[in-house]
Amino acid sequence: MRRPLTFVALLALAAPASPASAASKPVAPPPPPRIQTLARVLQLEDTRTGGSGELERLLRDPDRGVRRRAALAAGRVADPALVPALLALVDDPEPEVRRMAVFALGLAADRSAVDRLVALLADGDAVVRGRAAEALGRIGDPRAAGAIARLVVDALPKTISRMAVRGDDPADPADLWTEQRLALVALARLKDVPAAQLALLDGARPRFDWWAATWLAMRLESPQLRPVLASAVGSGDARSRALAARGLGALKDPSALELLLPLVRDPDETVAAYALRALAASGDLRATSAAGGALAAASDVVRHEALRALASLPADPALRQRVVALVADRDPWLRAAAFGALARTSGEDFALVLSGLDPDPDFRVRAALATALGEQGDAMSVGVLHALLKDDDPRVLSAVLAALRRARGADALDTLQRHLEHADLGVRVAAAEEIAALGPRGQSAALLAAWQRGLGDGPGELEARIAAVAALAAQKDDAARAALARVAAEDPARALRARAARELGGLGAPVPEPGPERARRPALDYRAAMAPFDPRPGVALYTPRAFLHTKKGTIELHLDVIEAPLTVASFVALAERGFYDGLTFHRVEPGFVVQGGCPRGDGNGGPGYALRCEVTRRSYGRGSVGMALSGKDTGGSQFFITLQPQPHLDGGYTLFGTVASGMDVVDRIRPGDVIERVEVWTGE
Repeated sequence: MRRPLTFVALLALAAPASPASAASKPVAPPPPPRIQTLARVLQLEDTRTGGSGELERLLRDPDRGVRRRAALAAGRVADPALVPALLALVDDPEPEVRRMAVFALGLAADRSAVDRLVALLADGDAVVRGRAAEALGRIGDPRAAGAIARLVVDALPKTISRMAVRGDDPADPADLWTEQRLALVALARLKDVPAAQLALLDGARPRFDWWAATWLAMRLESPQLRPVLASAVGSGDARSRALAARGLGALKDPSALELLLPLVRDPDETVAAYALRALAASGDLRATSAAGGALAAASDVVRHEALRALASLPADPALRQRVVALVADRDPWLRAAAFGALARTSGEDFALVLSGLDPDPDFRVRAALATALGEQGDAMSVGVLHALLKDDDPRVLSAVLAALRRARGADALDTLQRHLEHADLGVRVAAAEEIAALGPRGQSAALLAAWQRGLGDGPGELEARIAAVAALAAQKDDAARAALARVAAEDPARALRARAARELGGLGAPVPEPGPERARRPALDYRAAMAPFDPRPGVALYTPRAFLHTKKGTIELHLDVIEAPLTVASFVALAERGFYDGLTFHRVEPGFVVQGGCPRGDGNGGPGYALRCEVTRRSYGRGSVGMALSGKDTGGSQFFITLQPQPHLDGGYTLFGTVASGMDVVDRIRPGDVIERVEVWTGE
């Protein structure tokens, strides 16, 4: 089988050029084998070091493929000392090397590159222009916003009053709209409303009928961009309508209600779901009526969102019977959402149902009940929550702690402190997060002890320690600074030391260098990981495949060994040993992602080690496969599949594959659906 065209093109670039005749020159010592050089590049990247100038020298290597791969490594390492060499590489004669250098400058996020990147907005290569805009957005220098907006406007045909864009695919590196999309995403990162107005509006008239333009207006949440959202409500593209609903909801503008109400009946379930979410914040009885009507929708996604909306909208007693019936629905996803709606609709019925209800067999439903009780916050609800503290499933206990904090406020502090000592790491995560949400001072000693207890989970089990570090940062006192300094010096995981160092910087303390990795993890074969960059004669090219088998069908993934070799190697190794077999998709967010691969089933589990992020130039389109994170360089076994384009994930989360077939299966995945088994094919 042949690798897709984009991989083939990269491999062609990676191949060394034919050497010139050297018959008349003195014989020089042979250079190291190419695969050895590439493996060294990957090792430097993985250890987040420049190798005392070694990576800088590799940026000047005569081999164009080595230069390109070294540029990507330099961006991922993000060492300011490498920025001058990357800036020099922007003038490389090889176009792919130039493009990668510009992308890498964005990852490095060093302000010394701003002037050169602004100049590159006028480059003759459209990809370079787009990557320059992207890099400026990542660096966050507001001086670039106007020039990026003009880049968008100048690219528009002067004879078209409103550009309708259809069929574009952010996941396709050859997409014709990449330059303009990257520029719009950059404006979102810069949060510059006047520049966004220039790019999106010609006076009061929108320049685009395009989901990417609507996405920018949605992200900025500015009334000045309301005309873009209002116009997108009538778009023929469902993606744009969904984003318009989301953006109008964020504006909290009462006049948007008339635009949102018809979208609840939209034939696209994602549009209807986002319209219901937007209406949920309106506090209007007309929104309650619309959500009540949506309880009869054929789509379980729409019914689920209708229940969530009813949990916050003004109550309509006429909906009692329909909501009570859904508390007993066969689908646990709907049962879970029904508790919040019932508590809002009728407190009496809620109490009555609870009095005669046996514990639900699904932990997610019991956790949702705890959330609904926390929102109620009355004496009866608090009493039931205390009873739920005895639930056998620690995943329920985590939800109970969050509910008690909401219901009791500072009075829940003693309970939260006790649970910092719990045997289950997920419970300790919840306790630390809720203490941080309360914001009381004087908790640094208890949180430092929680971090120490987290070391017993194993060096690669990071969640409890991450939560403790985040809660320490929220303390903002001298004891917290001392505790964070200890974490920054002693934690075995480099990702945790780096996190503690960043938090120290935010508190005005000196920022220590995290240093090399100390936590043990599986041995990495850098030569094998870089083998696709050094193809052997006669060996066919291939794209590794993974087949996720579920009761709803099979999802075929194509894995990106070119830009994310270590992530792919880890995923394949876990799959081959059966790690994923029997795990669930624990998270489903309509219009966003489905997520699985957690051995605990609640998002707090992993394989016992952490991976470095391998962010790439590829963008998250529909069906992209990414590595879930709890912070930079904390990837493990959890992965997600995007249901729609998600530009805000680009360059932040490792994109290591794409759905080749089975997106219809992905669309039908619901929380708790099981990955029965994963088969992998690696060309052997």
